[in-house]
Amino acid sequence: MQHIDDETLALLALGEDVLDDDARAHLSACARCTETVAGFTRVASTFDGADAPDALDAPSPAVWSRVHAELGLTAVGADLDAPPPGPAPASAPAAPAFAAPGRTPGDGPDRPGGPVPGRGESRGQGTADAGTTGVVVPFEPRRRRRWVPATAAACAALLVGVAGGVLWERREAEPPETTVASATLDALPDWQGASGDARVEERPDGRRQVVVTLDAPAPDGTYREVWLLAEDLSGLVSLGVLDGTEGRFDVPDGLDLAQFPVVDVSEEHFDGDPSHSGDSVVRGPLDV
Repeated sequence: MQHIDDETLALLALGEDVLDDDARAHLSACARCTETVAGFTRVASTFDGADAPDALDAPSPAVWSRVHAELGLTAVGADLDAPPPGPAPASAPAAPAFAAPGRTPGDGPDRPGGPVPGRGESRGQGTADAGTTGVVVPFEPRRRRRWVPATAAACAALLVGVAGGVLWERREAEPPETTVASATLDALPDWQGASGDARVEERPDGRRQVVVTLDAPAPDGTYREVWLLAEDLSGLVSLGVLDGTEGRFDVPDGLDLAQFPVVDVSEEHFDGDPSHSGDSVVRGPLDV
């Protein structure tokens, strides 16, 4: 099976259940994909519990006083702990809290000095009675409603961007594999219509892998196994089970492919016998 794509691994690190059974089996056996998920998870954990507004302290009364003074509002009643400095004109009647300067409680909505509708009240719904206190809506809950989804989206974008950059750097740093041999896998007489191919890839560090693809579904109760055979079929080495239509198999260190140049895919049964069943589906020699 091919490696799981980076987008799927990033979703997995974010807690999404996006893997099918084949992908889970691959992840449990693939060090490269496991390392990628771990890297994504480390980035995601950086933002875990970053709901900063919940940790903010409530503003002090002095803050509200400064806001009140900056807006040039007048205050009465107990809505503010400290009204702004400066005496009110003696002839002016008491105004509602947070009334705009120059507007008195008795003015109607269609007059130049009419009261300002309270928060949550639209113009045309009527005005508050004279002497009533305006409603102050706390800023913090409204900030939280806007901040949380925006921050979540920003964190997700940052995760994808950082992880993508790390993966890009890693891929750029890793030298590409070199194909050193290949083979066309032909169907055996009992498996007409089956086909496949194989190639041997070698990394600069000398590690080799056989990559096999096969077009021949396995019947129920059977599985496919990949082998390297001697040219005269006098010896064989098992590389592992082919899960699906494509698989990568490490070539054992020290194995001479010139002595085992034939790639063979067999049909095996769950009988506990580790030896070759004798029922080969496809086979072909590597051009080593």
